[in-house]
Amino acid sequence: MRRKPYTELGLSRVPCLRCGKPSTQQWQICSLGNKWAGVCTKCDVALNKLVLKFMRIKNQKQIIKAYAVLKGK
Repeated sequence: MRRKPYTELGLSRVPCLRCGKPSTQQWQICSLGNKWAGVCTKCDVALNKLVLKFMRIKNQKQIIKAYAVLKGK
């Protein structure tokens, strides 16, 4: 994790914080001092799904399905 966002090249070298696979996305984690962490596509989709549910967003299933297609999952 780091304080500044990763570059595209830098992100490709960072393992997913959750599962260890190569990262494709990054998240800024406020509770860890606003540090950036890399996440793989599968974990990114799962994290987005969790956030949509927590925020009680309508049409969660359709939104996450479209997001997963966009990300290639």
